[in-house]
Amino acid sequence: MTAQSFRVGWIGSGLMGLPMARHVLAAGHDVTVFARTPARAAPLVQAGAGAARTVADAVRGADVVVTIVSAPADVEQIYLGEDGVLANAAAGTVAVDMTTSAPDLARRITEASADRGITVLDAPVSGGPAGAQAGALSVMVGGDADGLQRVRPVLDAFASEVVHHGLAGSGQLAKLVNQTLVAGITLAACEAFVLARTGGLDVELVADSVRPGVAGSSLFDFVWSRLREGDLEPGFRLDHLRKDLGLVAEAAGDVELPGTALVTELVDKVRHQRGGDCGTQALVTALMEWPT
Repeated sequence: MTAQSFRVGWIGSGLMGLPMARHVLAAGHDVTVFARTPARAAPLVQAGAGAARTVADAVRGADVVVTIVSAPADVEQIYLGEDGVLANAAAGTVAVDMTTSAPDLARRITEASADRGITVLDAPVSGGPAGAQAGALSVMVGGDADGLQRVRPVLDAFASEVVHHGLAGSGQLAKLVNQTLVAGITLAACEAFVLARTGGLDVELVADSVRPGVAGSSLFDFVWSRLREGDLEPGFRLDHLRKDLGLVAEAAGDVELPGTALVTELVDKVRHQRGGDCGTQALVTALMEWPT
């Protein structure tokens, strides 16, 4: 690998993966993309990426492999399956899994990669589709520090912050801490909106008051603005939040997280009533009547 241009095998071109890969292409790297639904990869191919028919095709000859898919089961298959990364990448490859997944799985994949001379980093991201579009994501990394330094030029193409948290699995655990905060702040913003609306306040003026203070945040702004507009379309889907909260509970073990457990209960209620494709701001419907 050189600092100038890497051969990157890219697996996953959804709401996050597509704009991230575009930034990597724009930075001058040679990208070959695999997507289970080829149409999702079409914009990258049109922009100059190569198209792979399988995971194995994407990773053969790559200096760096980046994966960003939906769930831990997908990650396990992509890395440990016969057509997967570990069976087909060359020794010396650095693979970076940016899916929000399970710390235990990240550690298991790292252990399996050791005998093959492949470095695997767990490096989930925060910032949502807007951060991916802007190239301003936060990356939380677990695994080999030298491997991280080798792939920094790829990560820097779409990240404004890259933090190494320690051994394999620590990046995933840091992301689950992040998701615990996301769950609590989202519910708090929904409850605050209900209090303001039912109390007869101008919700725009409330936002103007809250924004500069200690309770203001980009997540507050996002949730509040969507609720003000009556928009329950996803920036982040309830189904994805539910998956992440399950991972939080699994990682927590015997540690009690009552606030997160409450959000999980409300997420399940809203998913049952409205489906999991709603945005996370749809938690408000568990608190007050909302137009269908």
